[in-house]
Amino acid sequence: MPAPYIGGCLCGQIKFELRHEPLTFYVCHCTICQHRTGGAALPVMWVRRADLHVVEGEPIMLIFDFGRGQRRSKACPRCDTRLWAEPNDQPHLAIVRPGTLMNQSEFTPIAHIFTRSKQPWFLIPDGVPTFEGRVGDQEELLRLWRERKVDGKQTQ
Repeated sequence: MPAPYIGGCLCGQIKFELRHEPLTFYVCHCTICQHRTGGAALPVMWVRRADLHVVEGEPIMLIFDFGRGQRRSKACPRCDTRLWAEPNDQPHLAIVRPGTLMNQSEFTPIAHIFTRSKQPWFLIPDGVPTFEGRVGDQEELLRLWRERKVDGKQTQ
């Protein structure tokens, strides 16, 4: 299904559109992401900030600083759903939480990173690239997304 992709918070107060394709989508298994989510991993969907448009409501900006650099996230002020993060060091990018998209099942991660700290019960499908730690060149994750297969066809 082509863009725009509709997303929103749990209570419905905030609705947004992602007006173009994501740049990449992978899963991080580092222990920081596990703590941050309270789960086994963090799905990471990079998009251009200019492609995100709030169409209903007004998300709040949450700012955290735990000595590892400031983290900024957009969230619903009513239900506290985290919608996307806005990295300070990459002002043109955002990290969407794919679970906030209405059609999230149409997206499949192209890689798993920091698998050395992956929970043993978290299963990664065969054939999906894995990296024990950080990916040396972030361009690799962008390339894997561009070259992914959709419905058995290669995309570019």
